[in-house]
Amino acid sequence: MMTRPRALLAAVLAAATAVCLVVVSGGSSTSRASATEAIAVGRVHASYQPTHGKIFVLVIGTDAREGNPVNANGDAIHLLGFNTVTMRGGILNFPRDCWVNIPGHGTGKINSSLSRGGPRLMAKTIESLTGIRIGYWVMTGFHGFQGALAHLGHLKMRIPPGVNDVGFSGAQISAGVHRLPAYKVLQYARDRHDFPGGDLTRSHHQGDILLAMLRMLRNQVSGDPGRLMRWIAVTRRYTRTSLAPAELFRLGILASQVDPRRVRNVNVPVSLGSVGSADVDFIKQAPAHALYRRFKSHASL
Repeated sequence: MMTRPRALLAAVLAAATAVCLVVVSGGSSTSRASATEAIAVGRVHASYQPTHGKIFVLVIGTDAREGNPVNANGDAIHLLGFNTVTMRGGILNFPRDCWVNIPGHGTGKINSSLSRGGPRLMAKTIESLTGIRIGYWVMTGFHGFQGALAHLGHLKMRIPPGVNDVGFSGAQISAGVHRLPAYKVLQYARDRHDFPGGDLTRSHHQGDILLAMLRMLRNQVSGDPGRLMRWIAVTRRYTRTSLAPAELFRLGILASQVDPRRVRNVNVPVSLGSVGSADVDFIKQAPAHALYRRFKSHASL
């Protein structure tokens, strides 16, 4: 039997893996993915134990069109935290163009840390920014998401303003509450042209999708516990992991207990600027550090 700290860590890791099926980077591929293509999960450090029940997982969506290579850019970057004592959590979104120090590589856009050193370097870049020790990373590319989502059903989401991004992401969704099929979720995750905030708004919407997936998991399993087996089957099919079926079942039960109403979705505050000819986002240091301190202390936002 798993100890309580280990079991609670596993719950958040399983939840992060499940929500990755919607993906945060989006794509339009309709082909089916193998387990090694869609999602990969790994440790940031060789040894890790959660501190006082506070667990942090980095969720990365890459811009890779094929497979899940580590030399792609990380264009969707979300730090998921969960406090197993207060049962509250947070999603801290890092816009892809944040101009930051990348350990051992000078300065650059935060999304380039993935291509320079893989998911561990991206995690260490965020650790150096926030002071938060991250336990695990979960990474996904474009390929195979639509097939995975199709196995889980339509995703219920509230779309605040309607979107019409035909020439780019393809998103066409009216304002209101919708049950979106997989391809529309992916389109919405990619859309930045419909919003004055551009990529900043898109990053927040991607966090909204993660919360919608957690809500979907919780609602389906609470109404019919047998539905958990479908989530486990899809997660096993699309995830590169060494977890045994029995352990995955236990983790799925734990993940289904995460209440999305107690998880806040927040963007790192930035100001727009440029470095040379490149458009970048400069992190606003004072408000950002206040966020980091709160997140590190409470694992919630």
